[in-house]
Amino acid sequence: MFEFNAHLDADYINEIYGGDLSIVQIMFASFLEDSLPVWDEIKDKVISGNYAEVGRLAHQIKPSFAMVGLTFLHPKIQAFEAFAKSGAAQDELLKQYQQMAVDINHAKLVIEEDLKRMEAYV
Repeated sequence: MFEFNAHLDADYINEIYGGDLSIVQIMFASFLEDSLPVWDEIKDKVISGNYAEVGRLAHQIKPSFAMVGLTFLHPKIQAFEAFAKSGAAQDELLKQYQQMAVDINHAKLVIEEDLKRMEAYV
C-alpha cells in the first residue's frame, strides 16, 4: 500500500478515493496545475485592493486543499476568504497571505514529491 507523506491526511485521501492511486494522481496534478496558479493570482489581487476577487478566488480553490489531503489548510483558507470579504486592511490581508504562503509552498513540494512517488509506484 502506498504511504503518503506525513503532512498529508492519508486517511482522508484513502477514504474519498478508495485507495485508487490513479484518481489521486489526477487530483494532485490538478491541484498543482489549476489551484496553485490561482493562489499565486490572489497576491496580485490583494496588492491591487480587489478584495471581492480575493474572496472569490480563495473560495474557488478552498475545496482543492482538502481533496489532496491538506485538510489542515482548509480552515486557514476559509478564514482567509472570510477575512478578505470582511474588508480587512490591505497590509493585514497581505500579511495573512504571506503567512499562509509558507505553508502552501511547503505543501506544493510535498504534493510534487508524492506525485512522483506515486508515478513510480504504479
